[in-house]
Amino acid sequence: MGALTTTRTRLLIVLCFAVAGYGLYTAATGWYRNSQLESDRTAAEQRVRALEEEKAYLEAVRAYVASDAYVEQQARRQLGYARDGETVFVVSSPPVEQGREQSGSWWQRLFPR
Repeated sequence: MGALTTTRTRLLIVLCFAVAGYGLYTAATGWYRNSQLESDRTAAEQRVRALEEEKAYLEAVRAYVASDAYVEQQARRQLGYARDGETVFVVSSPPVEQGREQSGSWWQRLFPR
């Protein structure tokens, strides 16, 4: 009877360690997943803020392009229009290098910050 009781006790102890190990494993993986999700959420919130800032900038550009001030500015720059009594000056710049690539989107080059 002593050997059977010892075997049952050992089996119970091993079973308890297995259950405790599984519980620790489950808790550790849950903590790891939770930290990953928190990191992903933080990155997503930063991306949303950056996109909201870019949206606000683009809306400001759109409002400016739709304004009479922009239309008048472009008429003066590109078409050489002038009001009565104004003298027009034309300033020429060196040609743009053909091999040089421009960075950024076209609207970022057109309306630099």
